[in-house]
Amino acid sequence: MYCPTIGTLPEGVKHLTALQRLSILNFPELMYLPEGLQNLNVLHSLEIGSCPILKVLPGWIEKLGSLRSLTISNCQDLRSLPEGLKCLTALQYMSIHDCPRLLERCRQESGEDWPKIAHVPHKNIGIPKLKRPREEGSSSAN
Repeated sequence: MYCPTIGTLPEGVKHLTALQRLSILNFPELMYLPEGLQNLNVLHSLEIGSCPILKVLPGWIEKLGSLRSLTISNCQDLRSLPEGLKCLTALQYMSIHDCPRLLERCRQESGEDWPKIAHVPHKNIGIPKLKRPREEGSSSAN
C-alpha cells in the first residue's frame, strides 16, 4: 500500500498486543514511529522501508524484547541507530539496505553504530547484490 500523505501511524497500534509481524512500507511522509509500538511485546519481525524522511528510530525500541528480525531499507534520512538495539538479545537477523547515512555508521568494527549491532548473529548491511543472468555466448578469454 502506498500512503503518500500519512505522516504517522495511528496510536491505536498499541492495542495490537498479539501482533508478531509488522511491515511499515511506502510512507513518504512518515517522520517518526508512534510510541504505541513499544507495547507490541510479542513482535518478532519489524520491517521499515521506503520511508525517506524518517530520521531516527526511537530509543524505546529496546522494549521490543521479542524482536528477532529487523529490516530497514530505502530510508535515506535515517541518521543513526538507537542505543537500545544493544538490549535486543533475541535479535537474530538485521538487514540495512539503501540507507546511505546508516551504511557508514554500521561499518564493521569502525562504524559509530557497529557496537549497537555487533551482537546480532546474522547481519546484511549494504546494497543488495542483484543476480545477473549469465550472458549466453560470452567467453572468459580476453
